Amino acid sequence: MPPLVLAEPERPFWGFAELLLAAATFVAALGIAISVAMRYLHAPLESGLWSVLEEAAAYAVLFIVLKVIFARHGKGLLESLGWRKPGPFTTLSLAVTGVSLSLIVVVLQYALLTPDVDTPFEKLLDDPASRVAVALFGITLGPMVEELLFRGLLQPVLVSVTGVFPGILLTSVLFGALHLTQNAFIWQSGVLIMLVGFVLGVVRHLSGSTRASTIVHIAYNSLPFLSLLADGSSLTHK
Repeated sequence: MPPLVLAEPERPFWGFAELLLAAATFVAALGIAISVAMRYLHAPLESGLWSVLEEAAAYAVLFIVLKVIFARHGKGLLESLGWRKPGPFTTLSLAVTGVSLSLIVVVLQYALLTPDVDTPFEKLLDDPASRVAVALFGITLGPMVEELLFRGLLQPVLVSVTGVFPGILLTSVLFGALHLTQNAFIWQSGVLIMLVGFVLGVVRHLSGSTRASTIVHIAYNSLPFLSLLADGSSLTHK
């Protein structure tokens, strides 16, 4: 097996202005999607199915905007965000990493005495259609989008400004913080999601590939979301 070599430090051609524009675009698009769904399509507020559809619409708008921004620089979107072969890692090794990480998080949940309370995320799963939609999103489009945005768009900027370790750490902190609302602001869940984000960031940096971190992310999500499909329960907080 060839020795592991760190990916070359990335020097993104985008910066904090583009990050702020991306965040503002997503928030605005999501707000509009929710408003349209509720007002004209009579979508219930707490529905996993509608939440997935609304998020998907907002992500579509966001990636269209990003594609336009990147095209103005003469760059392809996916290539710029690191969507390439996973460096020295095999798909199997990345999948095993993700599943192992999921099992470690389950153990740590018990070790940290994570309270078992109803969360906003679980309230979205009251009907079968919502459980199916959320589960399928969680093992397909969801991980890919999060990796392209967090490890593809955000992390290279933070790494280029602060250095490798601080950049990955800051990205994982933001990753965990943005998941807190889904988990009723349970600090244990926030810490564990930060840990997951840090591992994903390290994989992204070692491989130079968001495809690699996406495979790990999908494998990590597979246990709780397949459990959700099987019996309506989740092994870990999302």
